[in-house]
Amino acid sequence: MEISKDEFSERVKNLQAKLEEEKLDAYLVCNVENVYYLTGLAYRPFERPFFILVPRDDPPTLLVPKLEEEHARDVAWVGDVRVYWEYPARSGENWFDALREIVKDYKSLGVESGLPLKYLRYLPQVVAKDLVEDLRLVKSGRELEKIAFAAEVADRAVEVLIGNSGEGVIALMTIGNVSTEVYMKVLGRIPNANLMVTGCTAAVWPAPISSMPHRAPGPFDVIKAGVPNVALATVQSDGYSGECERTFFASSVEERARKIFEDVMEARERALDVVREGVLCSEVDLAAKNYLIERGYGENLLHRTGHGIGIGTHEAPWIAEGYDEPLRENMVISIEPGVYIHGYGGFRHSDTVLVKKNGYELLTRYPRELDELVISKRNA
Repeated sequence: MEISKDEFSERVKNLQAKLEEEKLDAYLVCNVENVYYLTGLAYRPFERPFFILVPRDDPPTLLVPKLEEEHARDVAWVGDVRVYWEYPARSGENWFDALREIVKDYKSLGVESGLPLKYLRYLPQVVAKDLVEDLRLVKSGRELEKIAFAAEVADRAVEVLIGNSGEGVIALMTIGNVSTEVYMKVLGRIPNANLMVTGCTAAVWPAPISSMPHRAPGPFDVIKAGVPNVALATVQSDGYSGECERTFFASSVEERARKIFEDVMEARERALDVVREGVLCSEVDLAAKNYLIERGYGENLLHRTGHGIGIGTHEAPWIAEGYDEPLRENMVISIEPGVYIHGYGGFRHSDTVLVKKNGYELLTRYPRELDELVISKRNA
C-alpha cells in the first residue's frame, strides 16, 4: 500500500501546473500534512520548521534541520535536501537565513494561507493560496486503498470500545486494548508502517456528557442504562485516516432516546441519499440539517454534517452550509449529523464515505441499527 515515488513526482508536477495557472514562480509549503503529501516525509517539527520549495520550472528543494537530514534523505524522494543548524543558531546558520537563500531568486512566491505569521517576516511579498489542499481533495487509487484500510481499523477500534462497555462501566475503562488492537491490525497488514503517522483517538462518551462531543470523559463518568453513549474512533494508518462513530445503549433504550436516535438516523439517510458527484457540499449538509430543524431540534445542533478525510482526519471538502463546492468522484468524506440534548446526551453516527459518480460507498461497516447497538453486559 505504499505511495510510489512516481506518484509523489506526479503530485509535484500537478502543483507546478497550478503555479503556471496562477502565474507564480514558486510555492513554499510548510504544513506538516502538505509536506507529507508531496514528499512522504513524516515528522514532528516542534520549534524547528520544515519547508519544501516547489519552483514552477525546476525540481523542488526540501529544507530541514540538521538533526533530520539523514531521516529526510532516507525517506523523502526529493533529491535536493538543504539543512540549517539548529534553533536558535548564530547568524548564517539559522533556518530563516537558509530560507531566504532558497527563495531569493523568485519574484512571485505563493504560500499556504495557514503559514504562521512569524515566518512571513523572513519572506519577500507573497501570495496566499491553498494549492496543495486543492490537489488533496480527490484521492488516487492507492490513497483510497489506504483510507479503506484505515476505515476497517476504525471499525475494529469501535468494536473493542463497545465490547468493553456495559451498564456501570467507567467510560475510561473502555479504551483498554484499543491502541494495541489498532497497532496489531495495522502492522499485521503493513509490517513496515510508519508509526509516526499511525495511531488513533478513541473513547466512549457516556450520557449526559455525550452532549459535549469535545469534552474528555473523566474518571467518574459511568455508563448508565437507557441513555445515549457515543463511541468514537479516528484512526491514522500509515499516513491515511478513517473514522467510525456509533451511538449505543447499555441494557435498554428509553423511549425518548429511541425517538431521537431514529430522527438522527433519518437525517443521516437524507444526507447520504444526495451524495454523488456534482452535488454541492452545502446541499448534503442542508438535507440533514433542514430535516432535523423540521423535527424541532434547531437548538440542539452543534456542527456541520461532515468533513473530508484523507491524510488528515479533518480536511476539505467541508460538508457544510456555506461551502458551495461540488462533490467529485473519489473524494472521501464523513457523514455525521448529530443532535445534542444538554443534560441528557448526544446522538451521532459517523461513517467514512467514498463519493462515487452516481452515489456513494460506506467504507466503515460497523453495525448501525438500534437493535445491534444495545449492550446487555453489566459491570460485575
